[in-house]
Amino acid sequence: MKSILLSKSRLFQAALFLAFLSQSVNTQAQSRIYANDQYSNVYGVCLGCEVKNPLNAVGDNEDNYSTMVMGTVLLGGVEQTLRFPEVRINTKLVIGIGTNNVPLTVQLLSGVYIETMSGTTANNDSQMITASLLKLADTPNRATIELVPASSYNAVKIRLSGGVLSLGGGFRVYYAYQDPLFNIMAFNRGSQITLGGNVPLEGSEMTLRNAAGKEVHRSILRSNIVDLSSPQPEGIYIITIETKDKKTYSRKIKITN
Repeated sequence: MKSILLSKSRLFQAALFLAFLSQSVNTQAQSRIYANDQYSNVYGVCLGCEVKNPLNAVGDNEDNYSTMVMGTVLLGGVEQTLRFPEVRINTKLVIGIGTNNVPLTVQLLSGVYIETMSGTTANNDSQMITASLLKLADTPNRATIELVPASSYNAVKIRLSGGVLSLGGGFRVYYAYQDPLFNIMAFNRGSQITLGGNVPLEGSEMTLRNAAGKEVHRSILRSNIVDLSSPQPEGIYIITIETKDKKTYSRKIKITN
C-alpha cells in the first residue's frame, strides 16, 4: 500500500511539473514580438540574385518563408532586413531559417551574416553564423539563429555573400522575433513576499499555489510587497503574475517560516 501511495505521489508531482512547464511555454509565446516590416535588396555585382516572397518573413506565421536566391556572384550578395515595431534592449533575438532539402551546418552558412540596427543606424555588430548561434531543429533543413544583442535595436539585417555554399534552391527566412527577457524575483519572510524583476507589477493579479496545485492566495498588486492572507506551511509554491495587458509569468518560490 505504501508503494502504491508513493507512486501516485510521484505521478501527481510529474503532472504538476508538466502543467507548470506548459504554462511557461504559453507565457513565452505570448511575449514574442515578431517583425512587422521588411526591406530587401541586392548589393554589388550579383547577377540573378533576389529575395522571393519577401513579405512571407514578416509576422507570426512560422511556416511561411522568403527565399534569398544567389545567382552569379562576382562581388556582392543579397540581403533582407526585418524590422520590429519598437527599439528594444534586453531581448533574445530569434530568426527562423532553412533550406528546401539541404541539411543545415555551420560550414554551409559560412557566408551568412547578421547585424542589428537601431533606426537606420547599424550597431556595428555584424557577425557570421557560428555554432553558438545556430540551433538545429528536429528537421535537418530548419534551424534558428539565437542571440542576445548587446545594443538596443529595432531591425536585423540578414546578408548572404559570395562565400555561401550551395543552398539547394535558396536560403529561407521564416520569421524573426524579439523575446523579452522578463523575469520575476521573489523571496519571503514569514507571511510576507517581496517581488522583483522587470515584469510590470502594479495593477497585476498575483496568485499563489501550493505543491498540490491548490490556490492559497490571490490579490491585486499595489506594490512589490505582498502580505499573505494567512501564513502558509513551509514548502515549494508557484507564484503566477497576470499583468494588466493579460500576459502571464510564473516562477517557483520556497516559503520558509
